Amino acid sequence: MSLQTAVHIVQITGIILGVTSFIWSVRNNRRQMNAQMVMKYAERYEKIMDSFPREAFHLRFDLDSEAPPPSHELTVCALKYLNLCSEEFYLRKKGYIAKDVWSIWEDELNRTLRSRLFRREWESLRDEFVSYPDFRNFVEKTMKKEIVV
Repeated sequence: MSLQTAVHIVQITGIILGVTSFIWSVRNNRRQMNAQMVMKYAERYEKIMDSFPREAFHLRFDLDSEAPPPSHELTVCALKYLNLCSEEFYLRKKGYIAKDVWSIWEDELNRTLRSRLFRREWESLRDEFVSYPDFRNFVEKTMKKEIVV
């Protein structure tokens, strides 16, 4: 093997290692950013859940029980929750949230939206989402999936 051939092999190996390192770095950076985003949204979710009135907290997933009496506090909590979900929905549609993370969030969101509590609150909050028709349609389609009697 000539010196020139050896130099070409070293150069090609260096290029392959450089490209591989770059791809790995980009992938790792994306995973770290996704993890940071999930942690931030989990923190916001926890704050919203902490602000829910006690009598309403467990009814978010209850498809059978009557909703508690309406209150300003409850409507504000529902709006905060829906705003958070609309942001998550947007980020998923744009590819910023991993599919497996979204499937976890979406399951919880689907159950919550079908509750009597959120069906009632949505009636007064739907116009808050007029500027984001994709999310508004998602909510209304989800609510139609299972009508609570």
